[in-house]
Amino acid sequence: MRAGDLAGVIVRPTVSGTMRARQTKKEKAHVTATQWAAYIAVAAATTWLAKKLDDLIEERLAREPAG
Repeated sequence: MRAGDLAGVIVRPTVSGTMRARQTKKEKAHVTATQWAAYIAVAAATTWLAKKLDDLIEERLAREPAG
């Protein structure tokens, strides 16, 4: 795994989870550390799942004959 891929797997979920926590804080009075961690965990899981599905699709398309 390249450094850019690794950074994308770590940074993207952290940023999107933090942005979701900030949005929740704007809507509510308080965001707990557990909620913030849960937002990051969900973002990490969806990022991982999207990458796996993308890899599966590319692998499948590479095996199918054109035409």
